[in-house]
Amino acid sequence: MSAPADLALLRRVLEETGVDQTVPSPSWSAYFERLIEAAGRWLVSHFPRLQGLASLPRRLGPAAAFLGIVFVVAVLFWVARMVVLRRRQAGATAPPAKPPLPPASRVPERDRPAWRHEIERRLAAGDIEGALEALWWWFARSVCPGRVDPAWTSHELLASSGRADLAPVAGALDRLLYGFARPDADELRRFLGRLEAALP
Repeated sequence: MSAPADLALLRRVLEETGVDQTVPSPSWSAYFERLIEAAGRWLVSHFPRLQGLASLPRRLGPAAAFLGIVFVVAVLFWVARMVVLRRRQAGATAPPAKPPLPPASRVPERDRPAWRHEIERRLAAGDIEGALEALWWWFARSVCPGRVDPAWTSHELLASSGRADLAPVAGALDRLLYGFARPDADELRRFLGRLEAALP
C-alpha cells in the first residue's frame, strides 16, 4: 500500500545530507554521440541495408563525431579556397582598362593625315596604347571632320556623323581597342590598312 511522500521530510533529508540537486549538463562528446545516433537512425530508416550501423560499439561515437567535425572543416576550407581561387582568376582575366582618352582641352586639333602620322610615330616609339588612342582619333577624323567629343564611344561617333553604315568597322575597332588581347605593332598596322581601304 502506497502513501503520499512527506515533502518537508524529504527536503530536510536532502539538505542535511548535502545531496547535489543540480541537473548535470551533457558533455560535448555526449551531444555528438546523440547526434551520430540520430543520424544513424535516419540512415537506417531510409536505407535498410545499413542495419549494421546500429550494432557499432558506443565507444566509436566520440571518434565518429570528431571525424565528422574534421570532414566538415575540410569541406568548408575547400569551398573557401575555391572561392578565393575563382576571384583571383576573375581578376587576372578581367579586360584591360579602357585606354583613357584625354579631356577635350588636351586633345590636339589634328586632321586625318596628322593622326595617321601620330599613329606611326607612337608605334615607332613602342607605345601601343598611345597608337591605339591615335587610331581611334584617326578613325574619328575620317568619319567626322567636325567637333569630336573625347568621351564619345565609337557608336556615338557614328550616330553624330550619320555613318551607321560603318557599325561593323567600328565594332572591329572597339574589339581591337578594348579586347582581352592587346595587339602588337604589326597587327595594328594591318588593321589600319583595312580601315584605310574601307575609308578612302
